[in-house]
Amino acid sequence: MLETWQDELDGNFDMSLEALRQGWDYPPLQQVLQGNFTDQGAWEGEAPDFADDLALIRLQLLDRQHRQEEYLHLAAAEGQTTQHLTKLVVLGRVQEAMTAAQTDLATTEEAFALAQTLREQQHVPEALEIAQAGLSLPGNCLYTLATWASDLAEGLGNQPIALAARISAFKTKPSFRDYRKIEDLAGDIWTDVKPYLLETLRHYRDWGAEEAKVDIFLHEQLIDDAIATIKDSYYRSELVHRVMEAAIPHHPDWVIEKARPLAEPIMEQGKADRYDQAVKWLKQVRAAYLQLGQQSEWSAYRAQLVHLYARKRKLMELFKQLGQ
Repeated sequence: MLETWQDELDGNFDMSLEALRQGWDYPPLQQVLQGNFTDQGAWEGEAPDFADDLALIRLQLLDRQHRQEEYLHLAAAEGQTTQHLTKLVVLGRVQEAMTAAQTDLATTEEAFALAQTLREQQHVPEALEIAQAGLSLPGNCLYTLATWASDLAEGLGNQPIALAARISAFKTKPSFRDYRKIEDLAGDIWTDVKPYLLETLRHYRDWGAEEAKVDIFLHEQLIDDAIATIKDSYYRSELVHRVMEAAIPHHPDWVIEKARPLAEPIMEQGKADRYDQAVKWLKQVRAAYLQLGQQSEWSAYRAQLVHLYARKRKLMELFKQLGQ
């Protein structure tokens, strides 16, 4: 039936067909289930692309049938590290799992899964040990693992590990929340830790960290660093406004230079639905001129805009918010 469907539907039933051909009597599979296997695992030749998927299905079936030793043999032979190590823990063979983890763990995902299982089984110190080891592995869940490890270590009263793990999380994905958490954990050594975090933040280039950078730099009154963060015009306006407000007492010239080119195209192009945004930028311009003591320059600039756009009634109505 599967062969017919494959021909008629142009589908891919390779894994199902191979599973049917092999059954459970396939000699290499039987050898593995008995604990006798080589680097080829449960295959006579090179394993197909669907080998991992088929192994996971077989493991589910073995687990339902409580065939635990066969489960462990197949998981080990097929390189299913997470399934192998977590099953050892569930079976109470914690030391065996810890020993195997030293050589078998290859990713943060595997380490996190094992650490969570250890904690669920009330082996908390071992869970923290595995989580620490996972922080040096490649993978896509380093931030999640690091914050989890930090919280676990803090709960155990181990401040140094909690601090180190939280710093790892910050390096992976900076946030103001983690910055303040690190400050709490660092205590007396905060003055040593803080410069390192700030330098890490300055050199962090991954997309999406701009809000964290602005939050932290403004918190530390590092206005130049905050300005450098939003030097390009494509950052969302709320972020730029926050930096401008903080920068007015320190760099009013920059605020004028930055805000005018953001407001003027909106007015020139008659984008009525965005006039309120233009006026918000102009409020920053006005505040910066006043900070410089240049009331007359602001008044002249405002008068120029009124002359150019006097016929834009909606804009002129909003201009009343600007003051003289």
